[in-house]
Amino acid sequence: MQLYWHRRTLQPSPNPALSTAFTAAKQNNSCVVPVFVLDDAILSRANGLGVAFMLGSLHELRDWYRGHGGDIVIQHGDPTDIVGRLARTIGVEQVVWNKDHSQLARARDRAVQRALTRTGVAYTSVPNEQPSKMNSSTTLPSNPDAYLANPHTLEIKTQAVPRLSDLREDEYDSAPLTAGTESARKRLRALSNGTTYRRCDDTG
Repeated sequence: MQLYWHRRTLQPSPNPALSTAFTAAKQNNSCVVPVFVLDDAILSRANGLGVAFMLGSLHELRDWYRGHGGDIVIQHGDPTDIVGRLARTIGVEQVVWNKDHSQLARARDRAVQRALTRTGVAYTSVPNEQPSKMNSSTTLPSNPDAYLANPHTLEIKTQAVPRLSDLREDEYDSAPLTAGTESARKRLRALSNGTTYRRCDDTG
């Protein structure tokens, strides 16, 4: 069984790591369990517009999984605990995710890698760059239904996609983007630190 950890890439395709998980599941005659963690370390630094976009993308992603007979596990907390616990609970062969080069993501990845290593769970961090020529390892199977696990049958708890107001809306800077040097610097710092969710982050 493959546990695929969604982060910024909240779409089924193009998604190199999800494709990798499907390929491994097909080869091993197993299945893929997708998960997304609402991480306060990220959310507390994100802006309201970005979080709203993220929640909308998460809704669309859940619809895609459900349309193919599965579902995405959504939990709120520390990815180090949640990813490791899920991997142990359902006995996955490996955890797969897309690489992220932001400062927060690198630190988070190292913590998750250490936790998985301590429990003997393999992991694969897949480069997010798309090859010039697509092949079977970088595209989704034509029948994802055959390789998607339903978390409910595995007795894995999952929650609804929250509303922005559930995630401390009053603490987010939800003002529209404004012109000016200081505003540009603020947004650039957020992007470089991985603290904002934007469409341009999907492949960054």
